[in-house]
Amino acid sequence: MTVQEISVAFADVRAATLRWAVGLPERVALVTRTLEVGHGVVVDLRVLGASHQVLVRDAAGDVLLSETVACDLPGAAAMPEQIGAPGYDFTSGVERLEADDLVARVDVLTSSLADDPDALVVSFPGVPHAVTALALRRTPDAISWESWHAYPQTGELVHTTTRATTGVSTDVRN
Repeated sequence: MTVQEISVAFADVRAATLRWAVGLPERVALVTRTLEVGHGVVVDLRVLGASHQVLVRDAAGDVLLSETVACDLPGAAAMPEQIGAPGYDFTSGVERLEADDLVARVDVLTSSLADDPDALVVSFPGVPHAVTALALRRTPDAISWESWHAYPQTGELVHTTTRATTGVSTDVRN
């Protein structure tokens, strides 16, 4: 997996504008990576114009879980530091870094995901180190994914981690 530069302008503003929602319908994606995780379940890692969405689908293509982290979600909850429900756990954090430190962290991140077949890394034109990255992880009883959103203009690096198990509940309170 190499970093994919897209021709869409960087739209995110800063970490504080990110919102989180579970159960939203599929949104228009700029780039999607679809990964099979077994038993007919697939995960779509999707980079949106305003951050990301992950869809977990069953063998029939029906959405079992939709998680969206984006800055254009009117009415959605502010991104929580931690939230959980039966079969679903989400955590997030924001690091504030000096410009050189952010560049170094983004370089390490993109290098570490470069050969990962379960990762999606997207960069935006005209804003060096403005990156959205997602990586899927599998265990026998769960799937998990991480996301990173780099905001060079504010020196912020957002990191989220989600873990979903069999029997995922979409009854997560936004």
